[in-house]
Amino acid sequence: MNKHTSGVKHSIIKALSGFVVLFALYHLPEFIQKYGNAPLIPVLEGGMLLFVIVAFFVGRLQYRNGFTMYGLFGFATQGANLAIGLLIGILLSLLANLVPVWLHWSTMHVEVQWAAMIMPVLMFAAGTLLPSLAEDMLTRGYLRAWWPQRWKTGWIVPVSAVVYVLNHILRLNRPDVMLYLLILGLLLMYCYTLTGTLWLTLGIHWGSNIAYQFVANMVTVTTLKDTGLENYILAACYALGQALVFLFRKRFKKVELQHINI
Repeated sequence: MNKHTSGVKHSIIKALSGFVVLFALYHLPEFIQKYGNAPLIPVLEGGMLLFVIVAFFVGRLQYRNGFTMYGLFGFATQGANLAIGLLIGILLSLLANLVPVWLHWSTMHVEVQWAAMIMPVLMFAAGTLLPSLAEDMLTRGYLRAWWPQRWKTGWIVPVSAVVYVLNHILRLNRPDVMLYLLILGLLLMYCYTLTGTLWLTLGIHWGSNIAYQFVANMVTVTTLKDTGLENYILAACYALGQALVFLFRKRFKKVELQHINI
């Protein structure tokens, strides 16, 4: 075995071992909750915090750069992308919930006054940050760090989207769910390759989760016509988001996408 072949083999083992460790940590809260009847929120948040901490040390161990490995750098110049992403994610998720109302498939009723929404929304934002960040680091940041330089960068978008779908190992029994996850995965990884950092991606993912929690916990939805098309509408909204990001791609703050040679 020559030095080049040995080096490639070592890099593959190194990349796969790190992914397996992070993948196991990411899904640990699910299995604890499922088989240990543990309370959801403390287990989830504690597990995601543990993931982020371990991911930092994986970045230090593999490339000696901590979070930079995952595209988490340059916040001073890229912070606007996070804010824009939050707005996009919230609007796309809310749009997906409003379309059935406009089509008279359902009705929505907000159960609290606007002033009373501030604290719950802040709680949803805090509670969804770590899970959103952890999944972006695993299925996008880590994958990009180990993407071979000799391979075409464009292929990483669909590959990452497939990895993102497969990461939802407990939700792969419904084609409509898999479809919206795939389209969301394409959107999120495209944003990473477009801007060179993970901030826009994280913003969209995080904003979408905040809006989801808001509707699930603060809004009463009454079904008038059971169509089973809600997740397809969600997929269409994410596809619309992809089109809008592409259309206005020159307006986003960019840095040269950092690549780490393996």
